[in-house]
Amino acid sequence: MFLLVRRDLSQKYRKLKLGYLWAILEPLGMSVTMWFVFEILLGGRKMGGQPYYLFLTVAILPWWWFTSGISSSTKAFLGFSRTLPVSVLPTQFSVVRVLITRTFDFLFSLPLILFAMLITWSFPDIQIGFFFLAFVIQLVLMYGLSLLVASISVLVPDFARIVRIILRAAFYLSPVLYSLALVPEGARSAAALNPLAGILSLYRVGWWPDEHVPGFGYALSFGVSLFFLIAGIITFRRLEHRILKEA
Repeated sequence: MFLLVRRDLSQKYRKLKLGYLWAILEPLGMSVTMWFVFEILLGGRKMGGQPYYLFLTVAILPWWWFTSGISSSTKAFLGFSRTLPVSVLPTQFSVVRVLITRTFDFLFSLPLILFAMLITWSFPDIQIGFFFLAFVIQLVLMYGLSLLVASISVLVPDFARIVRIILRAAFYLSPVLYSLALVPEGARSAAALNPLAGILSLYRVGWWPDEHVPGFGYALSFGVSLFFLIAGIITFRRLEHRILKEA
């Protein structure tokens, strides 16, 4: 598996002159653009914690990991259709392979947070430990969703387009650009149904302790993540024979 992931990463970047730097440049461009729009052009509106550039960066990197991982999973089985029926590895390893590759992209991009801390001179407290908890919960969520999306995509050719539309909507429905505290009180219960709400809050609390959500919100985020994990596994197991046939 390690050799396969290493080969995927090499093939992904070897034709690009900047190589692995693109794992940093793409989310960097996104965070700088969002910072310029919401902090400079719309500077009178406080969207989240200060310094806002760091606030953005801490959430954009996990979001980039999430959206790239789920998008790539639409082709997880289709991309290995020639080798899938004869592979000695379990079928779901195609999804694991894609997920690990995207996780390495995320890990490569983490120096952007260090860069943001240095230019804003803002450093976390002991609650930075929640960052690693958020990483684990997001990994669980992404594995379940990736299995679900990859399985359906083999049988429904248009599903990849539907996933892209959902991801665009999820970007604005998740507290990437804004603090969850800005969501009206009456809408917070509904917002908590989005598992990324609690996950992104956990990523941020090391710098902004007031980003903590009530325990119920965290329980809901983990519960929904667990639900998608179970749903993904069940869907894959029921469709595996059709996946091998259709892929």
